[in-house]
Formats: sequence, structure tokens, C-alpha cells
Amino acid sequence: MVRGMLALSATLAVLLAGPCASTVHAQPPTRVTTTVDALIATPVFFHSKQVVVRSGVVESGGLTQLANTRKPVFVLWREPTTPRSDAEIRGEFWDIGRLQPDDSRFSAVDFKPLLQAASGGQWPAREQVFVLLAATSVESPLPAEPLIRALALAPDRYQDRAVTVTGRFRGANLYGDLPQPVNKSRWDFVLQSADAAVWVTGMRPRGKGFNLDPMARVDTGQWLQVTGTLRHDGALTWIEAGNIATGSAPAETPIDVVIPSTPREIPPHVVFTAPIDGETTADRAAPIRIQFSRDMDLRSFRDHLKVSYTGAVPEGGPAQPPAFTYRYLDATRALEIRFAEPLDRFRAVKVELTEGVVSAVDNQPLAAWSFTFITGS
Repeated sequence: MVRGMLALSATLAVLLAGPCASTVHAQPPTRVTTTVDALIATPVFFHSKQVVVRSGVVESGGLTQLANTRKPVFVLWREPTTPRSDAEIRGEFWDIGRLQPDDSRFSAVDFKPLLQAASGGQWPAREQVFVLLAATSVESPLPAEPLIRALALAPDRYQDRAVTVTGRFRGANLYGDLPQPVNKSRWDFVLQSADAAVWVTGMRPRGKGFNLDPMARVDTGQWLQVTGTLRHDGALTWIEAGNIATGSAPAETPIDVVIPSTPREIPPHVVFTAPIDGETTADRAAPIRIQFSRDMDLRSFRDHLKVSYTGAVPEGGPAQPPAFTYRYLDATRALEIRFAEPLDRFRAVKVELTEGVVSAVDNQPLAAWSFTFITGS
């Protein structure tokens, strides 16, 4: 299934406690511990990331999938594997629909059998078919008294039970440790340790010797001990706190991490425009559309999108185009620009995207780009 895929195996110090508070802000987790429900509910958050899930597998027709999932999550093992019971599955998560069929980064991966089984051989839409690349299976029995990592891996095992865990205060998800807000109260905050995190609700994070603001990064990094009841609903897991106190970092424990050779995704580029570059009879009232090769961050277009007339200004003509609005169409990866009134007749129009526009998943920059066209009658 994976032909010639190289895997670089390295032992990285992924700390069950992690570094001290003064350095934690600059060190994102090497991977993310989560549930299969969360992968499927928020795939854009996990796309291209190293993940760890706890799941059984099913094998059929030479293919392996995670068991009991709403949508197919295929597993391509780094090497021939007999999955263990009571095990973690680790790998790099990809939403196949967010990739291009001719993506050269995956030339060593044969997706055809997966697509034949999942979608009749057709390239899927986004958020429909997923894969874990260079996956490994690691035996990992769950402890009776869980750490945050066990709660993140198997919340159903501890649901509605009293738990006590220790982790770093990360504010109201200020570092993007979790894909979704829990929206229980204004004081909700994230507690993080190693490659896992959990929401804490029901109590303001203050007590003897500490008073923390979930919206202030300056308050993050402090170790807290939280006692409460674990709740779990679909893709969301949280602790209803009954007591919060200062805590101490657990002892450091190294974890072996397998890093696959999948290279970083290529930067985005423009693949289509309407009107086309150089057109001489463009519809003055039609919207302008710019389509990209990758999902783009809508926020990054602000202050980086320019539309102007070029050339001499005709007598009585406006110097600048009319006011415009824009929106990003996620389904087609297209930027749509609409003007308050039709463009001037027989004018050369230049559309520019300046440096600062980036992709949605990994903030890869779009090179400065422009195109021109001439309006018709």
C-alpha cells in the first residue's frame, strides 16, 4: 500500500510533564492525543498532524480501517503490523479530500484501493475519507487513576467518574491545544500535559496563591491540580471541577515518536480566475473570482487585496473602481469580489494580492500575485 515510504524514527523527549513554564509557550506538542470522534468532527484541525488515538481496527480486502467510525479512516502501516489489543494507534492524519489527486508529496502512496472501497474510485469531497499514514500500534493499558493523556485517549472509560489530574494552565485554549470550545462558562480553561489536553469548567481558576485569567497569556504555564467529574459528549470532553489547587509537574518520561517522511505541503497558488488574465471584454457587473490550489485563511486577505484602474483616466471617468466587498467560498477554494456598482466601460482593471495572504491549515504564504483585464461595454 505504501511503496517506498521512508520513515525517520527518532526518540524525542515528549514529556509527560513537559518543560518549565518559561519555555512551554514556544514548544507546541510533537503530536496530538485525541479520539476518533474528534478526528472526524473537526478534521481541518488535525489535517497533516501527528495524532494518537485508541481504537480497534477492522481488516477487509487487504485494507485496514479504524473500527466503528461514522466515516472511513484508513490505516496505512509504516511496516507490517498485527494490531495489539488495548493499544494506541499513532500516525499522520490526512483528509484525502483536501489533497489534490496529483500531489507529488504522495507519489509513493497508492490511494486507489482506499478510494475504490470508500467512494467507488472517485476522489472524495473534503471531510469524507481520511487516512493515517506511516501508522504504528503501541500497547498501552489504561491506568486506574488517569492522567490527562488517558482522559484524552479514552474518555468513555472514565465518563461520569471522579478524577484528579495535574497539568499546565493554558487559558481559554490560547495555544490551540483543542479543536473546539466547550462553551460552558466564561471561566472555561484548558489543562495540558505531554501531548494531551482537556477542558475544565465549573470553577474560576483561582485559589490560595493564584488567580488566573483564562484570556491572559501571561497567566499560562502554571501547574494546577484539578479534581472533578469527567464528562464526555461526542467529540467533546471536559472536567466539571470541584476543586482547583496549585500543582507540581510530574516526572519527565521520554516517549518514542515515529516521524514519517511526508514533506511539508507546497505553498498555495492561483489556479483560475474569472475573468481570465488579459481578457478584453469582461462583464462590468459580474463578480471577480480567484480560485486557489489550497484552502486559504479568509482573515489574511484583509489589507492584502487591491483593485485599481490602470492607464490614463478618461475625461469624466472615475480614478478608482467602485467600492467592493469580498468573501471566501470554502467549498471551491475561491475568493469572490463584488462591486457596489458596475465597473467603468473600457477600462483596464488590475487585481492584486500582496504578500501576507496565507493558507488555512499551515500558514504557508501565497507569493505576491496580480492579473489584469479590460472591461467591455
